[in-house]
Amino acid sequence: MTVYDEAFEWYASHWDPTMAVGDWWAEIAESGWGYPFWPVGRFGRGLSHAQALEADRARDDVAAFGPPSGIGVTLVAPTLFEHGPDQLLDRYLDKIVSGEELWCQLFSEPGAGSDLAGLRTAAVSDGDEWIVNGQKVWTTGAHAAHRAVLMARTNPEVPKHRGISFFCMDLDQEGVEVRPLRDMTGDCEFNEVFLDDARVAADDAIGGLHNGWRPAMTMLAVERDLDAVGHDGGGDVVNAVDLTTPVGQVQAEQQRGADISGFSYTTGSVKDQVVADLLAAVDRSDPVLRQAMAAARIEREVLDWNGARQVNPSLGKLANSALCRSLRDLGFRGRQMEAQLGRADAPDGGRFLKTALFTQGMSIAGGTDEIQRNLLGERQLGLPKEPDPTKGTAFKDLPT
Repeated sequence: MTVYDEAFEWYASHWDPTMAVGDWWAEIAESGWGYPFWPVGRFGRGLSHAQALEADRARDDVAAFGPPSGIGVTLVAPTLFEHGPDQLLDRYLDKIVSGEELWCQLFSEPGAGSDLAGLRTAAVSDGDEWIVNGQKVWTTGAHAAHRAVLMARTNPEVPKHRGISFFCMDLDQEGVEVRPLRDMTGDCEFNEVFLDDARVAADDAIGGLHNGWRPAMTMLAVERDLDAVGHDGGGDVVNAVDLTTPVGQVQAEQQRGADISGFSYTTGSVKDQVVADLLAAVDRSDPVLRQAMAAARIEREVLDWNGARQVNPSLGKLANSALCRSLRDLGFRGRQMEAQLGRADAPDGGRFLKTALFTQGMSIAGGTDEIQRNLLGERQLGLPKEPDPTKGTAFKDLPT
């Protein structure tokens, strides 16, 4: 029996849209079909990514609702699998796969920009805990998250890429203040987070204390891999879901583009469908429009080809950013003034306009297009790096 047949048989015999979404997520996780490429014994079946795609295709053919796919699933779990320790997987994985706990990333800072190693959020040891002070910004989903992964400086006496720890952190505590940031789509999915004597446990450090740069880079690589196949958060649950709601109801709301699924209407492969729906009734006699539609389709095929072969995540991320821009321009060209409507008076209820407005963010999130080109130039083409006169300088001695 093929992977597809086995997965189809399981989904066909277990899918029940009347189940509570929490019960369905628990059942799909225990079966191993929710995340089949994860390790056996860790809610997975140890399958290859190609085989996992076949299992996902079987789920789609049954029309069953998928598992949670927020940051905890897509980024935190893969990083823990690679860097551990196992006690953190034991501590957090159950509630990640059940959808009980949402996660966010406390990475970017107002004063560091793209220089992630220049972060100034500091943690000071206090027995079995570390006391954290600092500020993070552009944190997706922090308004709904229960936990976060936090980059904090634990040793300023060494160069800036060292002396960083990567903690798992409870956000429900005194000393953590989350302030939503409204973007031009009208949503508040981004946040700034202030840490004022917040606490993290010493044994919650991914990869060990003072060794946070490597696991943080692993997490960014995983994020870029998702962008490289054009499925950048397409099913992410950014906002909390009521786990007692019938799963079929949640599925129907998500298909309508409801806000329960966060950015799913603006990113990921869903953006292709948003534009296709907008242009469904458009006259295709205009040769310029037809050419633009063909060009966007070619960009999608190239993106899928790169993702399937895992050629290079930076190439894929650049291709995804380009596809987002092409789809944005295509929608505006096809529906013109109508596409600029953003409420109930819009042809599609405003879904496309949100997609279009969020497009530029895709060339920034997870590392800007400029950073991706630097990575390709230095790591693939062997071009020399820019000189760094501060290389080897202890962080505390760096100019501010």
